[in-house]
Amino acid sequence: MKATNSAVKDQGVKSNKSISNKRSRWTGKIWQLTKKVLLPNIKLKIPYTRKYTQNDYLKLLTYTGIHNYFAEGSSQSLIIDSRNGCPNADTLLYHLKKFEPQELISGFESAIDEIITIAKKNGFLRGKVDIAVDATDQLYYGDRNDPMVVGTKPQRGTSKAYRFATLTIVDEDCRLTIKTVPVDGVISRKEIVHELVSYAKARININNVYLDRGFFSIDVISMLNNMDIHYIMPATLNPRIKKLLRQHEAPKIINNYRIGTTEKNILTNVVITYDKDGKKIAFITNLNVSRLSAHRIPQLYKKRWGIETSYRVINGFRPKTTSKNYIIRLFYFFFSVCLYNLWELVNIILSKSEQVVKKVPFITALLFGKALFHVFEIIGTGPPPHNRVPKKRRAIQTTLNL
Repeated sequence: MKATNSAVKDQGVKSNKSISNKRSRWTGKIWQLTKKVLLPNIKLKIPYTRKYTQNDYLKLLTYTGIHNYFAEGSSQSLIIDSRNGCPNADTLLYHLKKFEPQELISGFESAIDEIITIAKKNGFLRGKVDIAVDATDQLYYGDRNDPMVVGTKPQRGTSKAYRFATLTIVDEDCRLTIKTVPVDGVISRKEIVHELVSYAKARININNVYLDRGFFSIDVISMLNNMDIHYIMPATLNPRIKKLLRQHEAPKIINNYRIGTTEKNILTNVVITYDKDGKKIAFITNLNVSRLSAHRIPQLYKKRWGIETSYRVINGFRPKTTSKNYIIRLFYFFFSVCLYNLWELVNIILSKSEQVVKKVPFITALLFGKALFHVFEIIGTGPPPHNRVPKKRRAIQTTLNL
């Protein structure tokens, strides 16, 4: 009996060590990627002589994001939860307001470029990938005339929002959001899609792009054709498309169908098929589609839902705010996109190293966020010395294999 108990105890110790080793590897990988992606590119304008460093502010932002708190509540909680303390919320917001919009955009683009580089070094994004373009609204309760505020469908007591268009890779093994465009009331759909797709085309090989019918326009379709980009989007249910749905049984492909007006039109292919509920639906595409392969169009288009998944996780990383300052809103959204991409990158790299098929996240978003907060916490606080790394920090770095 004693031998059995001893064996069980030893097994438990080995199991705990195995879990501890895994967590150590995860934490080490998260910190390595954070040093390469976040720290060089997202630099707050903090005077060197201040009590708290950039790491302390990133710790506060991470804590605020993963809990969907306001900065004020987070800083108060960290007085208790953090052994090293943290800056107060007013100081954080003060430093964030120092940024210019283009400065923020450039910094976060540099961070995403580094993420793409790391993904490629790990064997991802080398072949053609599918992408999706969409827009997400962050509801706003201030003045409709404030900078960058747009109108949106009335919901939760407001019809105003900040809008961001994004481009996300929607392959199952890699769902990075690689470009974000702030949308105002002036920029056209063509300009939005052109900026997103041009950015992606310079960095990855594009297979198909999936767009919802909100981007349907002659200008967008013409521009994608000129860029030699294959697209699939649901057809807008105007009277002509409704007539086609009544006239034809599915599956049906109408090649070189002219859409638009007499003055402004373009040729595209209309694919009439069935959705999952057995209802006829029409897509437009410049892909060569046969009658036998028409059913694949809705299956391909389903990949667009990967961008909806990314929005859900991005919102899970986004701090709350009632600030009417556009820079605060812009920083918070970009920061949440950056955390989402880091989380996705950690998952695809660890899934590869552990030889696990990435059907579900290797590490949940919440666990990733907590691990990142833990890393910022153990790095310590206070301004770094000029010429040397403290013994405590060297020990931490050795522990994490950094």
